[in-house]
Amino acid sequence: MKSNAAMESTIPRRGFSLLELLIVIAVIGALFAIIVPALQAVRETARRTECASQLRQVAIATESFVVAKEHFPPGVEQWFFNSSVAYRGIPLFAYLLPYIENQNALTTWDYIDPINNANKGNRSNTAFVLPLLICPSDRIKRNPIVMASRDWHYALASYGGNGGTKSYFPTQSTADGIFHTTGEASEPVAYQVPTRPRDVTDGVSHTILFGERSHVDPNYQTFNDAGWGEPLDEWGWWGASTSRKMVGHVTMSASQPINYRLGFTYAQRAGKTPPADSFNQFQTYVEFRVSAYGSSHPGGANFAFADGSVRFVNDQIALDMLKALSTRAGTEVEQSD
Repeated sequence: MKSNAAMESTIPRRGFSLLELLIVIAVIGALFAIIVPALQAVRETARRTECASQLRQVAIATESFVVAKEHFPPGVEQWFFNSSVAYRGIPLFAYLLPYIENQNALTTWDYIDPINNANKGNRSNTAFVLPLLICPSDRIKRNPIVMASRDWHYALASYGGNGGTKSYFPTQSTADGIFHTTGEASEPVAYQVPTRPRDVTDGVSHTILFGERSHVDPNYQTFNDAGWGEPLDEWGWWGASTSRKMVGHVTMSASQPINYRLGFTYAQRAGKTPPADSFNQFQTYVEFRVSAYGSSHPGGANFAFADGSVRFVNDQIALDMLKALSTRAGTEVEQSD
């Protein structure tokens, strides 16, 4: 009589058939198709929440500044200098340094001659990356960026102050938001003054304080590749201290919808309205793009309001409503309500 071990050795062993293996692979693939997007959605929700928290801290810092100074920070306090660079200034985020968590990191900030913040290469104050100002979903290629022509090093930010219905180019700005240029070299008129709390007659809960900035636009990038336009991946210097474009780096506006993207490539530029056939004509689209609110969060962007609250605003909001939220004294609140 054969032993059990011997009998077991004679029983044929059956492996997986090809069909069964394919079914297992298909099931695993289906599970991945379900799980991976879900995990990505969870991660993005966490990033969006962190971004909102950061904006709330910036709003609180601004409120602290207002309590101390009785007015909002300038968008840029701007002066003329007889030597190059003629336009120099102190941007709003520099005024907030004493009120945020990095207050001890930049105690050497020069509020008298702003160029001293930018003329020390990679040791410049303007090269300091402030983590509080970087949305975790924002795709920034390099930070800080280097302007090789002058060896300026500028750290980028994912947020900008509310410059109203039009914030850029400075000579065309409306100065009807919270932040604009002030001082002797302010634009569109000289000697503009900072916004005071009593100037916000539309109501602080109905007025944007800060919003997000997106550094991604594939169609716009094709123009940058051709040498046209302000590169988005070099735009948004939080410590903007030099050049007439300073206020465009630290403010944004409601001139275009949230998450505005250029609708055509460099190769498709002919026959557009407004025209984009030449370098000079394309500057209109530069103004549209660099001043537009937006984010890498699906469906909208985070905004801090002048009452300190933070809300996610859907990018399908009507442009008229966005403009109403971007003015401090336009009486549009009653109309929108």
